Amino acid sequence: MTDASFFAPYTRSRYLKTVAVKDRAIAERLCALLEGAFGVKDIQLYRGFPVVVRDMEWIGGFAMRVQAPMVYCCSREVFEEMGAELQPLMSGKYCLALRAKGSMTLDDAFALVKRAYKIMSQHGGMICKADQKKREKLRAAEGEVKSPTRKSAKTTAKTTAKKAAKKLVKKGKSV
Repeated sequence: MTDASFFAPYTRSRYLKTVAVKDRAIAERLCALLEGAFGVKDIQLYRGFPVVVRDMEWIGGFAMRVQAPMVYCCSREVFEEMGAELQPLMSGKYCLALRAKGSMTLDDAFALVKRAYKIMSQHGGMICKADQKKREKLRAAEGEVKSPTRKSAKTTAKTTAKKAAKKLVKKGKSV
């Protein structure tokens, strides 16, 4: 369950003061992308990193890490639409390591993140089982309908990549 005490109001300047000088330029770009997709009012700091949480569902965010910045994509729609493109950056179930990889430049990775944030802003996210039970109780008390369960982002990304590969094979193109 998410503890409300771990959240704090977000401002770009407050957040950037916590980022190492060598990482500030990348953090600044990520802040701009997140703000552009969601708006400042939707962003909060969770344990010091920017996230968007709506109706107890984690939508997205990012954190500066030692190896590479991690972008959190918690919307299955992102993986349904962009799964094959995001696969090289995948670093966990819902994590993308923002770095140049293979023929992908850092600017290419930023462009993918921008598109992913845009898709996330239009859809729901993921919710932990404890929060989902809590939300269901609140909704039941208010007479609302139960939430659908979500697929794992990694499963969705793999399925999407396989579907894309099959389509290419059917069209006579090599994968």
